[in-house]
Amino acid sequence: MECLDKSRSTVDRAVTELCDVDCLEPVEVAGSEFRITTTGELALQSYREYCAESAALAENAKLLNTLPDGEELSKTFFFEADVYSSSRTPDVAIQPGADLLEDATKMVGTAPVAKREYFDSIIHWLESGDSRLELVLEAELVTSIDQTYQAKFEELKDFDRVTVYEIDEQLPYALWVMDRDEGDYAGITIYEDGGVKGALVTDSKPAVEWARDQYDRYRRRSIRLG
Repeated sequence: MECLDKSRSTVDRAVTELCDVDCLEPVEVAGSEFRITTTGELALQSYREYCAESAALAENAKLLNTLPDGEELSKTFFFEADVYSSSRTPDVAIQPGADLLEDATKMVGTAPVAKREYFDSIIHWLESGDSRLELVLEAELVTSIDQTYQAKFEELKDFDRVTVYEIDEQLPYALWVMDRDEGDYAGITIYEDGGVKGALVTDSKPAVEWARDQYDRYRRRSIRLG
């Protein structure tokens, strides 16, 4: 009892309750030694996962709460992803996707924000191989790009392996899926007032499939640009 810092009565009560729900069982009939059951092992695993998930949510609450109210973010995606976020060095959120892009054979994605460096890195990637690109852009973003990065945008669209769509709604985040020979990845980049707040990146198959489904939904509501 000393190692648990609990009284004997507290431990006995806990053992009785765990036996009542089949998480423990006596080694012998009416014995004083107990062993954990399969149910108990699974319950313990679930508890540990709950604690880990709760800690991850608490740690990233500020980042997640920058998303608009009611926006869907898969629990599977979040808990399977690595989170990249730093208020002092926000570019840390962009770097993982940029590194993965180098070896990607195809990327599909959505964009609520555009920066010059995005055009430069994507055009360089397209020039270096036979990769393919699909983008769904906010209608307001397309207008802004035409005013600010028209030459870069035209250069991007000139590739016959590039397809660009326009969607007449606000996108909650940038969503991308990259096909790679070593394994596919998906990511979400979260923005606030045009600035990068953080990114989630994962190679979990269920998470990647969720991201593909989300992208396909946006694409079906979009119009292809000529």
